[in-house]
Amino acid sequence: MQKKKGSATWPMLALGSLGAAIGATFSTTALTLLPVQAVHAQTTCAAAWNASSVYTKGNTASENGIDYVANWWTQGDDPATHNGGAGSGQPWTATGSCGGSPAPTPTPTPAPTPTPAPAPSPAPATSYGATAQAGGVVQFYADGGTWADVHYSVAGGGQLNVRMANSGTDNTYQISGLSSGEEVSYWFTIGQSDGSAVDTPAQTLTYAAPAPAPTPSPTPTPSPSPVFPAAGTTFNLVNGTGGAYQDNQIYWTMVGQDPAHPGTFVHVDCSGALIPMAPGDNGELSKNGQNYADYSIPFSQCKSFTVPQILSARIYLSVGSPMFIQAVGNPVYGYTGPNIDNPTDPNIDVTYDFVEVNIDATNFYGNTTRVDQFGFPVRLRLQDAGGYDRTVGETETRAALFQEFVAQVPQPFQSLAQVQAPYRIVAPAHGAFGSGGAQATYLDSYIQSVWNQYRSQSLVFSDAQGTFTGHVVGNQFVFTDGQGTYYINNVPTTQEVLLGNGVFNDASNAAPGVATAKQLQIQAQLDAALNRHVAENAANWDTAANFYGSAPTNAYSAFWHAHSIDGLTYGFPYDDVRGFSSSLIGTHPDVATITVGW
Repeated sequence: MQKKKGSATWPMLALGSLGAAIGATFSTTALTLLPVQAVHAQTTCAAAWNASSVYTKGNTASENGIDYVANWWTQGDDPATHNGGAGSGQPWTATGSCGGSPAPTPTPTPAPTPTPAPAPSPAPATSYGATAQAGGVVQFYADGGTWADVHYSVAGGGQLNVRMANSGTDNTYQISGLSSGEEVSYWFTIGQSDGSAVDTPAQTLTYAAPAPAPTPSPTPTPSPSPVFPAAGTTFNLVNGTGGAYQDNQIYWTMVGQDPAHPGTFVHVDCSGALIPMAPGDNGELSKNGQNYADYSIPFSQCKSFTVPQILSARIYLSVGSPMFIQAVGNPVYGYTGPNIDNPTDPNIDVTYDFVEVNIDATNFYGNTTRVDQFGFPVRLRLQDAGGYDRTVGETETRAALFQEFVAQVPQPFQSLAQVQAPYRIVAPAHGAFGSGGAQATYLDSYIQSVWNQYRSQSLVFSDAQGTFTGHVVGNQFVFTDGQGTYYINNVPTTQEVLLGNGVFNDASNAAPGVATAKQLQIQAQLDAALNRHVAENAANWDTAANFYGSAPTNAYSAFWHAHSIDGLTYGFPYDDVRGFSSSLIGTHPDVATITVGW
């Protein structure tokens, strides 16, 4: 199991002023002398301070012939430079010299003014603890402290010590990757307003995932009934950036294929007309010495258009820049869209997102998607004349989603929000989980455990095409339904699970005379189960609350489901399996409203 581990390296506490002004007023008429003391041996020194050791309140250590006592939990804070009395904010207090040669007879000195007794340590913040959250997450909190450290261990493992994120007097920290029933032991060191700190009693929490509470559908703002077109789909585009971008800085670019002329690639203009791509289009834009077509239209030019039909289309949405697309071939047989795996791609430094649509003679099919990346929040609302009205996408701000992603996903996934920042959060296979990446084998252990399980057990599941029984023979997963035999032809890699390709898009060896769609559908079913970490129990395949509960799992997809309207999104290519994607289907005539958020 992958665990999110906090660093055990500690920031040094700010060194306060340790000097004290010492003054004495001597009276010529009244000078009290201390009695001469007999020579005696000094106190034996405590064990030498060790930078890697943990010291809790009351523990002692020595350095350079001086003993110190810990005021609260500390590690790595040198007592020689981090000591002071009550209220100093320092983790150590010097208690006197120790060891060495006998002290010389002291010179008589005036009796010192008695030192006031230190004030007792304040009680710790009354609001601290831990809560279990969906997706294997535990949230620690300590409210009311100027800073706080959490000390925790999982399932009896080694203790980890982490400085919590601070906002005012609220301190928080999350760990991820827990499984149901795992026990978390924890306690806090909480900084007080007077510079001191206190340690709390140890507590335990047994992880149990709460039922997820998906983002509710927003209540639509009352508005006039949509104006439905005579045929096809009317698109209404909304600038929801809250002033971050003006309409002349936001672009839409719609490209696809013309169903009336198969194989003809087109772009769409403000009238909704399908304009065939031509070789001469390249050259209207240029970047880094290369020529590109100018298919992008600013919102300020038009934000509403009607398309009767278009197939396999994308509507790219970009801020601050048009999209750089090339028509390919003469005659044109395709186009080059953005490729986030290519560091020299002209769109690598363009912040964009997109919606996928397919409009045939009778229906609209469309969805938002996080399969490749997240550029900014996008909402898609579909309304048809029959009363269908649904919205998918995200409602939170871009900044909040970036921040929450890093805070809530396990450590191996956090780099996905950093590798191409500030432009996007990339999907796992486009980051560290890709071939050759640091996490390239992340799911391998789980995949192998599933294959091993079904060498001796049968996997039985049902879908719209029937009931299938499968077991592993060699490295093949072999399925039957009484009509034919179907295969997953090898043990998949982490990349094949995340991308839904390779052995999960392979029609070879399918039963003769039976539609290969059955074999491809079986492959999609198991791929989805592996992404969601439920492949070992088909009874869990239809319930979202069972998904992503154990590591290793596709935590990238889990995050977007948790932060999408009604918990629906495309977090990986086969996320539509069992109905958990952001797909919308309407009957013509219909209206699609796309909101660009920020």
